[in-house]
Amino acid sequence: MFNIIIADLEQSHTLSIKSYIDTNFLQFKIKRTFSNEKDFYKYIKNNSVDLIIMEIRFLGLEFFKKMREISALYKDTKFIVYGSVSDIPYLEKALDIGAVSYTIRPVKPVDLNKCLNAYIDYVKAKEELIKEEKLLAIEYVQNFKVFEDKFLSVLINESIFDKEEIQSSFDYFNIYITPPYTVAVFRIDSFRKHIINKSQKEKHLTILKLLKIIESNITNAKAFINLFNEIVIILGGENELETVLDNMINIKQLIKQETNISVSCGIGRAYEQADKIHTSFLEAIIALRYRCIVGYNSVIAIEYVEPENTFTASYPYERERLLVYTAVIGEYEYCLKLLDEIFERINTYKQKFEDMIPQVIMSMLISINRIAFEQGLKIKPINNFFDTSKVLSLKDADEAYNFLKDNLKVFCEYINDFRKNTEDETFEKAIQYINENYFKNISYKNLGRKLNYNIKYFKKIFEKRTEKHIDEYITRIRIDKAKELMLTTNLTDDLIALKVGYDDVNIFRQTFKRLEGILAGDFRYIHKDLKNKK
Repeated sequence: MFNIIIADLEQSHTLSIKSYIDTNFLQFKIKRTFSNEKDFYKYIKNNSVDLIIMEIRFLGLEFFKKMREISALYKDTKFIVYGSVSDIPYLEKALDIGAVSYTIRPVKPVDLNKCLNAYIDYVKAKEELIKEEKLLAIEYVQNFKVFEDKFLSVLINESIFDKEEIQSSFDYFNIYITPPYTVAVFRIDSFRKHIINKSQKEKHLTILKLLKIIESNITNAKAFINLFNEIVIILGGENELETVLDNMINIKQLIKQETNISVSCGIGRAYEQADKIHTSFLEAIIALRYRCIVGYNSVIAIEYVEPENTFTASYPYERERLLVYTAVIGEYEYCLKLLDEIFERINTYKQKFEDMIPQVIMSMLISINRIAFEQGLKIKPINNFFDTSKVLSLKDADEAYNFLKDNLKVFCEYINDFRKNTEDETFEKAIQYINENYFKNISYKNLGRKLNYNIKYFKKIFEKRTEKHIDEYITRIRIDKAKELMLTTNLTDDLIALKVGYDDVNIFRQTFKRLEGILAGDFRYIHKDLKNKK
């Protein structure tokens, strides 16, 4: 039941409107009618009202100011306003303040009916929005772990340099780790052997089982899944490397006993500052490369394999990681640029590097294969593009550079041919999804993920084919749909904005004017006027 009051200086108008509502809308209860402003204000100050039906000049020359005051005081109270034809600009303006609809005086039953139904539609839309927000809040709580893991992933992979930001995030996610901080990385050995012919669910359960074993055997630490085959642990409060080694060896043995899965572990250095967690992670990754020499199913500390910290500190790990992703999207020219940058740094520490050539190159190739697999690319095994037997015989940096340069070219050419064959299908699916869901928040990121397509490459395809950014493309669809609703329905701007994807009606109106060169209200009025003349 909605509580209504009606206000008009002419009492005959209020009685006419009241009579129609009492007869045709049982869900509305008319509490009072008013023909003077004093009684009107006295009532609304002491009573809750859902809807005010009001003649636009009832509150005098300061109508809009007073209407804003009422809207500010009672946020759930809405208005239906009416006036003469000459009042249309003011009636339109009232829609920005709290009115859900307007009509022309004298108020005809058919027009009043449309206005009341517009209010009912508004209430339903609002209830639906509140319901969605409650569900979203529940989902946020349920997915809190996802946000926590995302923060940890950014912390180790992209490096957050602001110490206060790191600490505030630790507090927010209830992560209690005391310094010094040491990062350990567990990686499944022979990963492909464990996932071949397994479903996505089975792969996820495998790594989740490993995480549970690790979590039950660590204290003052945080463990999380970084990749399908990799779990990262941020350890705190332990200065003795031997103690960390013993703990990681114990976990490695437990994993083998309980799952029969062989894992290796790399351990970075300990740092007092939280903003050095990223550095410790890079060192743990470099330490893992030595499993090619030390052997798989090993625990390797960077302090033991690189005590001088010369190569690890200088190796361009970020450039290498970018090279891996660039190769998987087939951008050969950029691969060459990154390769030059990597080997320029490597040549600075040539003597140190040449003892590690096979490990570094092999790790890089395995990463390319794994990322391609995770991206959903059903490509040939990596030895079809990179002869792994030759990797083991590489003797110096020049040989390694030429090997990667030649084989990356072949690999990128294959990737591009493969992508081209799937490009048409992906683009069609994207357009279909946008046409069906234009009112939702759609971006390159979430659409690329939905289609299981590299986001950077998908953006390139979309803009090449549409000659528009995705936001511009969706905006055009939204405004075209809004125009259609204006011409075929009596929905207010608020409701149309909600239906086509705008939470803020003012943003909708600004966008409409920018694209159409005319106000939304003028567009509606002109085209309906033309329709009536016909």
